Amino acid sequence: MKKFPLLKNRQVALLRADINTGTVLDKNYIYATTPNQEVFAVFDNIDLAIEFAKSIIMERNDIECGIYGNDPVALLILDRYNISSY
Repeated sequence: MKKFPLLKNRQVALLRADINTGTVLDKNYIYATTPNQEVFAVFDNIDLAIEFAKSIIMERNDIECGIYGNDPVALLILDRYNISSY
């Protein structure tokens, strides 16, 4: 799995995971098991990341998305149970 990205200004990173197991998924929704797999998507702000997460979850309700700031501590976790809150 690739290292946590270096974020600038208001950027955030989005990470996808299987909602049932918590296993990190790459950008193609495949279990991330190698260092070459791209697992983080970087957005210029949290609103763009939330919209992207919503689109993923609406399409695939077995995915949850974590949105992270400058350190690898989740700011938000979006899933099928709380998506309407955002």
